[in-house]
Amino acid sequence: MEHRNFVRDGEITVFADASLFSKEAILKCLYWFGDKFRVNVSLVDANLYQIILKPLANAGVKEEESDLILQKLERDLIDFQLRDIITKETQNVRDLLLAKAFSHGEFDEAPQGDISDPVGYNPNASN
Repeated sequence: MEHRNFVRDGEITVFADASLFSKEAILKCLYWFGDKFRVNVSLVDANLYQIILKPLANAGVKEEESDLILQKLERDLIDFQLRDIITKETQNVRDLLLAKAFSHGEFDEAPQGDISDPVGYNPNASN
């Protein structure tokens, strides 16, 4: 059965495939909608999340804005999932950069080869 995203009476319903979107990415995305919406996330089955956004009474969300908010939510879900993927893919690089930043020069190595400059600058000469 195919589930389509829809808006009904100002309430926004979105379905997210659990094989494409992580729970963490969904929750990070939905955090930014919490100031104007009551957010409900549930599992329809093992592979499908159902997300329902209900406007808060004092949020001032107009019903005619609901379609635009639905589109924004769909884009934001992809955005946060990609951020999650990039974070996982670059974790080792971040760990190395942090280790280097806090190593206080303990693991610094001299560059290999001779340092030279065609204009005659000698970096080893003292001032």
